Amino acid sequence: MKSSKRIVCQAVLAALSALAASAAMAQTAPALVGGGSSLVAPSIGAEISIFPAADGTASYASVGSGKGQTAFLNNDATQFSLASGTVVHFANSDAALSSTQINNYKSSTIGASSGPLIQLPYIVTPITIPLVNAPAGTGPQTTTGQANSVALNDNDLCGIFSGKLTDWSQVTNPDNSSVYAAGPITVVVRGDGSGTTDLLTRHLASGVCTTGTGGNSNIAFTETQTFKATLFPSGLPTNFVEATGSGGVASELATLKTAGKAGVGYLSPDYTNSFLATSTSAPAATNALAVASLRNTSTGADVVPTYAAATTALGTVTPPTGTAAADQTQWVPNSANPSAGYPISGTSQIIVSQCYANHSNSPTVNASVVDFLNLHYTNASNAAILHANGFDTVPTSYQSAISADFLSNSSGLKLNIGNNSVCSAIAGR
Repeated sequence: MKSSKRIVCQAVLAALSALAASAAMAQTAPALVGGGSSLVAPSIGAEISIFPAADGTASYASVGSGKGQTAFLNNDATQFSLASGTVVHFANSDAALSSTQINNYKSSTIGASSGPLIQLPYIVTPITIPLVNAPAGTGPQTTTGQANSVALNDNDLCGIFSGKLTDWSQVTNPDNSSVYAAGPITVVVRGDGSGTTDLLTRHLASGVCTTGTGGNSNIAFTETQTFKATLFPSGLPTNFVEATGSGGVASELATLKTAGKAGVGYLSPDYTNSFLATSTSAPAATNALAVASLRNTSTGADVVPTYAAATTALGTVTPPTGTAAADQTQWVPNSANPSAGYPISGTSQIIVSQCYANHSNSPTVNASVVDFLNLHYTNASNAAILHANGFDTVPTSYQSAISADFLSNSSGLKLNIGNNSVCSAIAGR
């Protein structure tokens, strides 16, 4: 009998010990949940792998910018295929939140209980134009083992992505004004809500495409995340196919390549080839997709989609200061039709909350989010990760302002994550 009691007591003690250990882990390891842009997914995955264990864990769902925005704005983790009620701590989107989205969030129950959202440029990226079974080109090298790329200008892009140009024999080489060797073109576009689509159409909608007699496009482009629904509501041209996610576009192009068919799409550099993205863990390492060089109309140069050329396209940009710093829309630089550098360039954004519930964790969720962002913006290892994936860090002026305004309160603007005077009366996300 005593032996039985002793065994029961030992079992109870063991269970209590396990619970205590579990509680201790919960107190020291917040689990940050995020997702969205497939463009930045390989880079964020690499960043998460070096996130210090003392700061907790982080997960990222590559579901596209549109779902990322929805997940954050509605605090809806089901967009990431997670259980309803799971807190969404951050999202990444290559498409910037609109003023309407931000204002609606402010007036929502979730926004009121979470405090202001924060939208920051996360990386600088070119949007490449990958090609399979394309004709011989005369442009600069863009792919490992390649002598010359296919060079395209805005007329070519407007024609191809509007369905006006359906064969390479209709596409003019800007280097010598001759048409390329014939071959029907299959155009691969994103079928989901995509920030990559947004960056592409932002350029095409910047005045470079024209319609009507003598125009270079069948449609009037508008900036959008949804290619078909917005630009072709009656149906895509017959030579267009849809794919989901950056990986889906790359896969569809690979299928066309194997079938011996010519294809054109749009992707971030980390899904293209090792000439642009040297990381051995990026999809580019196996995709090995050739990409076009693009003619910058202002300079007359064929530009390779490197991260340096994307930063050149941003030009001399400065972050908002003073009261303007509280306007989330002011933090996204606009380079829709740059006067120098790579023509289709921009930034991908991260969206976080100013106020987080502590959830009895130590360090707090606030502190873990700040540490995650500090790691991204100030750690040399993260800069190396971005460059290896074909991206650039945001300009140093932005890095300094982000640190002063949001990761500390050295600016005195009270915009920083976890600011007590702002968040003390708010439940937090």
